[in-house]
Amino acid sequence: MKPTPQISHNQNARQSFPVTDYNFQATGDGKSSSAALFPTTKPSGFHKLSSEYFGVEESRHYAVEFSAFTVLGLITAWPIMSMLIAVTRLVY
Repeated sequence: MKPTPQISHNQNARQSFPVTDYNFQATGDGKSSSAALFPTTKPSGFHKLSSEYFGVEESRHYAVEFSAFTVLGLITAWPIMSMLIAVTRLVY
């Protein structure tokens, strides 16, 4: 159902912006809560089993990704440090 506007379209006819109804408030349905539809449950035994199984493998993947990120960071920082050294030599 569309609300009835609370403003007159004749007000401020010389304005270039359209007149807007600022008093509109949408009503919410109090019964439509996701918590009521999906109650919280404990993790299943399968989740626990899979997290234990993949736990060791995940730490290996983390170590590889961290080392690759560190190498890329050092390669990126090297020209910046070289530039700073050159600028300090030029100034002094």
